[in-house]
Order: sequence, then C-alpha cells, then structure tokens
Amino acid sequence: MYKQILIAGLLALAALATTAYADNDLTTLSANAAATKKAAAKQGWQGSLSFGYVATTGNTNTRSLNAQALAAYKSGPWSDVLSFQALQASNNGVTTAESYDLNGQSDYSFTDKDYVFGMLDYLRNTFTGYQRRTSEIVGYGRNLVSTPTQTLDVEFGVGARQTRYTTNTSQSEFVQRLAGSYLWKFTDKSNFSETLSVEHGPDNTFTQSVTALTTNLAGNLALSVSYTVNHNSTVLPTFKNTDTITSISLVNTF
Repeated sequence: MYKQILIAGLLALAALATTAYADNDLTTLSANAAATKKAAAKQGWQGSLSFGYVATTGNTNTRSLNAQALAAYKSGPWSDVLSFQALQASNNGVTTAESYDLNGQSDYSFTDKDYVFGMLDYLRNTFTGYQRRTSEIVGYGRNLVSTPTQTLDVEFGVGARQTRYTTNTSQSEFVQRLAGSYLWKFTDKSNFSETLSVEHGPDNTFTQSVTALTTNLAGNLALSVSYTVNHNSTVLPTFKNTDTITSISLVNTF
C-alpha cells in the first residue's frame, strides 16, 4: 500500500547578530560545520540555524525532524566552531530514531596554510547502541587548496574516546583521526561541500561522510540538502554497521 507523504513544513529559525557581527555570504556558509569554519574568514561571528520537518498521514503516521545550530568565531589566528545536531523520527507514535551530537573545535593558524587544532565531540544515540560517546582530539591541519571558489583542508589528530553502551558497559581507547573537507562555490548563490572523517581505535573505526548542497533562496534564507553516512566497524548484536541520513532543511544565517 502506497504512503501519501505530506510535507508539513520547513521552518526557518531566526537569529540576531551580535555586536561583533562579521559580514557573511550565504553561498559559503552551508549547513555543514567544516564549511562554516572555512566561511569564517573575516573577524567576528558567523553562524546558521536550520530546521527540517517531514510527516506522513493516512495509512501510516510518521514524523521526522532534524535541527542544527552552528556558530563560528574568528579573532586573529584563532578560529572556533561549535555545532549541535538533533534528529528524531517516529512511526505511529513509537520513536524509531533519536540522536544528539555536539561538536566543538578550536584552530590556531601559525602560517597561511597550517594550523593546529583541538576538538571535542559528544554523541548520544541509543538507537545505534550508544548511551554516549565522547572524543577528545588534538592535531595538525593544512589547507591544500584556497581559491575564490574552492577550498580543501586535511587534518590528522590523535586523542582518546570514551564509550558508554546501551548494555551499560564502558570502553576507553586511544584513537587516531584523519579528516578532509572540501567546499566548492560553483555559482554566486550555490555551493557544494563534502567532509570525510575516519576515527580509528583498536576496537572500532568510525567513518563519516557528509555531502551537502546549499543554495540561497532570498535574503538570509537558504535551502540545504545533505546526505550523511555513518559507519561503525564494530557494533553491538542486533545493530547495523551503517546508518544513512537524508536531510532537506531551511537554513537561516547570521
């Protein structure tokens, strides 16, 4: 039996700029944390808020929503990015997916192309077996490509990861992280971004790919379409190794 899908709405969240407001460009500030960091080329604050919602009614009642908040601040050689993502889905009143991810990263540039960084990441996703997973990484990054339309950064870091599973067991391990982020501004109003990261530990390797396409609609409002693939090499029994998320959101930048 076919599902009749009703798009209930994509609502933009508004935000006020601070007195340290930095000029922003919607085509280089996407709903992607890595792209946000690159867009913060000027001094001061930049950020975005995005929200997406899809519902089905009729033979089945389903609901899904995703929200993301990003903030970037640059002062001299320092650059800071903070992101928060939330996802929830339900089917006939039963929650089928729920995750929360908080990530913060600070960079210090010591040349035009080289920087060191510190990163903290917190994840809660009981539907993939994690009550919580926390990572602390320090490392080195380098800008390989920097043109008016394209940028490419690579990073390597080491650190620790602590995991609390839904089975009430815990694990701590040493990890290495390799990541790359690419941003292509292919028109004055649209950009494509791709980030790929691999966090390897002795007991699990976590790989994430985020592909996003963002286009300016009007004023401070943009539309973002993204596809995320999360893969864990080792999971608890009954859980799958790979999860994918397809998201369509309205993005408001400030």
